[in-house]
Amino acid sequence: MSKVILITGASSGLGKALAQELSHQGHTVYGTSRSPDGDQGNIRMIAMDVQEEASVASGVEQVLAEAGRLDVVVNNAGIGIAGPLEDCSMEEVQRVMNTNVLGVIRVCKAALPIMRAQGQGQIFTISSIGAKVGLPYRSVYCASKAAVDLITESLRLEMRGLGIQITGIHAGDIRTNINANRIKAYDPNGPYAKSFERAYRIIDQEVEEGLPAEVVAKTIARRINRGHLHPFYAIGKPLQRLSLVLKRLLPGAWFERLIARYSGV
Repeated sequence: MSKVILITGASSGLGKALAQELSHQGHTVYGTSRSPDGDQGNIRMIAMDVQEEASVASGVEQVLAEAGRLDVVVNNAGIGIAGPLEDCSMEEVQRVMNTNVLGVIRVCKAALPIMRAQGQGQIFTISSIGAKVGLPYRSVYCASKAAVDLITESLRLEMRGLGIQITGIHAGDIRTNINANRIKAYDPNGPYAKSFERAYRIIDQEVEEGLPAEVVAKTIARRINRGHLHPFYAIGKPLQRLSLVLKRLLPGAWFERLIARYSGV
């Protein structure tokens, strides 16, 4: 059955790949961008800044006015940040949290009344394996995704019996342009410089060698087409998915040493 789907942050990367995949499957897809440059084929691009409540409300209202319903929301818009916590400015931290966490809340608050009235709907939150594993020099990003995970868990319980399913995607590294757009917060002359630069090269390399966005998009699309959704799905390279298992099985100190070695610190 064709669904009306809203994907935030659909102008590039995973959001764009997912929009293209779902449109190809025959769904009616709306993608958002802060400054859309026209529609992308059959994908209807609309203006939405998830940092602004009025912008989110206006975008969701436009989808409802044009399509008459809203079946699926994918909270994909997000900002990456890397750097020693001590070097991250509060302005940068607030920007990441405003987008990655409050942005998800704003979109959910706008979509839920529509889905409740329909008696059905799906909301996907694009989280990260970093939500479950604290990674060096990515504390702010990991914290933002961990918050999204708990929002997802809580919403699943709140929506019981209302026909609305909430699920999270623990994504590993995906081959996108995030390396170019990530906030890089560090002092090149500071005490963390050598360690951070070594770790940052690994971060960039992991993205360059990550799963193609199109592969991840197809995997998420299969979940959207299912009737029952699990709380979370891990999508990434085998070693990254294995880290979620190892954290549960290994003593804390062992796992910490493993992550430190893997991260180059």
